[in-house]
Amino acid sequence: MDVVYPILIGAGIISMILAFFIQRKAPADSDSANLTYRKTDKAEMEKSIQKISRQLKEENDQLSAEFHETRSALLQEVKLLRTRVEQLEKQTKDKEQVVDNPNKTVATLPSESVAEVDMLALRERYRRAFELSKEGLSHDEIAKRLGAGRGEIELIFSLAAKNERGQRDA
Repeated sequence: MDVVYPILIGAGIISMILAFFIQRKAPADSDSANLTYRKTDKAEMEKSIQKISRQLKEENDQLSAEFHETRSALLQEVKLLRTRVEQLEKQTKDKEQVVDNPNKTVATLPSESVAEVDMLALRERYRRAFELSKEGLSHDEIAKRLGAGRGEIELIFSLAAKNERGQRDA
């Protein structure tokens, strides 16, 4: 039996040494697993970054195209507006020349007809205001229906009242 104890003690020491070496190798294996995981994680991150950069580039190109379209549209509008301003300046110069040179005969009929149309429109507006007043509507309601301000409607009725008083006195 004396021989069995030293064999068991030797086997125990050998198993402890083997266990010690195995434990040392286990962290090394886990590090290699971490490295592999890190490599795959790094590869996935690079793919994600590339995907995001492609999306950003596409969005940038799209926005750039929209910007150029908008810019060209605005430049065309500016060109049209400049042309219109030049036309209006030319018309203004022509009217100034007519005022400066009264010997020149120019038909003023269009401006007179515009004034007559304006007077007819005002008379129609006044007539309509008095009709609505006869229907019993308030000044606010009349203003809303005619698309006018309340002050304008009150002015119409106050001037009409003054005119009626003046006619009664005469």
